[in-house]
Amino acid sequence: MSSSMIDFLDKFFDLYIVYQQEIPHQKMVEILREYADRLDE
Repeated sequence: MSSSMIDFLDKFFDLYIVYQQEIPHQKMVEILREYADRLDE
């Protein structure tokens, strides 16, 4: 995995940790699925 991908994932999970108390787990899953679907289009 490239260093830019690792950096991105590190930042993404840091952000997730900050907001996991505010955003329900299931809502985060829905957001990520919608994002993945958009990438596939």
